[in-house]
Amino acid sequence: MNTNEETGSLGTRLLIEKLAKEHDASLNLESGRPNDGLVIWRKGSGAIKVEVKGRAAHAGVAPDSGRNAAMELAHQVLQLSRLGNREKGTTVNFTVFKAGDRKNVIPDYALAEGDVRALSSEEFDRVERELATTSQNKLIADTEVTTTLTRLFPIMPQTAQTQELAAVAQSIYAELGKTLTLEGSGGAADSSFSAGVFKPTLDGLGLVGGNAHSLDEYAEVESMVPRLYLLTRMLMELGRGK
Repeated sequence: MNTNEETGSLGTRLLIEKLAKEHDASLNLESGRPNDGLVIWRKGSGAIKVEVKGRAAHAGVAPDSGRNAAMELAHQVLQLSRLGNREKGTTVNFTVFKAGDRKNVIPDYALAEGDVRALSSEEFDRVERELATTSQNKLIADTEVTTTLTRLFPIMPQTAQTQELAAVAQSIYAELGKTLTLEGSGGAADSSFSAGVFKPTLDGLGLVGGNAHSLDEYAEVESMVPRLYLLTRMLMELGRGK
């Protein structure tokens, strides 16, 4: 039971990895997918920070003597957001913006934070390199731009071990006359930590639901009983003879 997964599991990652190494398999109760699916792979995630230092000035009296950090940040966000690569599954989305606190003052500082998802460490490396080089192209002279990429959740790859676990789950679900589908996700989860220490990991065993992180997020109540059956039987099968 982890209370800080949504913020990166920074306080629990080492514990999760330690426990995963001590056990045979990891089962994660993230939500099941809308088509009654499990998750057998996940993208890795990272966080981008873009900081701009400018020069404050009176917006009405002497705007040209200032260096507008907010305007430079807008330029940076537009060009840096193009570092994503849809063909390779890499996404870059800026989600948090902070600049200025008085409408009559040219802001001397601005900050943007963004979300990065990728299917390979090479893509994280590329984004990190290109953040530094692309941000050198500035709109406003004499501003200072700093970019950083922090890697958070590792990639959860699809492996033969995961496929074996998924096959067990599918056979159990078939006992109910139901079909369990398999898919991947761009979302990050603690299952990536157990997979990262090379332990068989299966995800999406919770209630079926969808529209995550939106006002329309939902869970299908009728999935409660079959999903509880699946989890219970998985524990029985994996623990057989232990």
